[in-house]
Amino acid sequence: MIIRLIGISLLAAWLSPPVQAQSNPILLTVSGHISRYTDPQQKTYQFSEADLQALPQHKIVTQTSWTPKSTFSGPQLRDILQTVGASGGWVKLTALNDYTYTIAAKELVQYGVILARERDGRKMDIAERGPLWLIYPLDNMPSQLRGPLLDAKLVWQVNRIDIR
Repeated sequence: MIIRLIGISLLAAWLSPPVQAQSNPILLTVSGHISRYTDPQQKTYQFSEADLQALPQHKIVTQTSWTPKSTFSGPQLRDILQTVGASGGWVKLTALNDYTYTIAAKELVQYGVILARERDGRKMDIAERGPLWLIYPLDNMPSQLRGPLLDAKLVWQVNRIDIR
């Protein structure tokens, strides 16, 4: 009887269509001092790729320490903070590899910083510092702010934001 059940289960699995990759995966989870949630139990707001694309898209043309002059596009942090009802003064960004950097929310708004999803019109994957890369308008930044300390803020592979 058990062998027959195992055989039926294996046959059903073999005849089933292949598991499809999630077509609209969650790219960003925001938590902390926020007033709007997509998951009220976890007190988080999760953004899928479509959610991020639905926000106003902005472009920054700049060169980084790792890329030649490129056009980066994505939503401004200001719009993400508004969407989640952020009330904290600090934004802690965390990457897929658990690298973190905390930045004053007012700085992110002041400089029109974006969470880039595309570089030169192409979606960035993990190997290209994506899917989300925090980008400042580096070419327009005051010279005294440029350098290694600003480079450290360019968190790539962002997947979590905690508002404090």
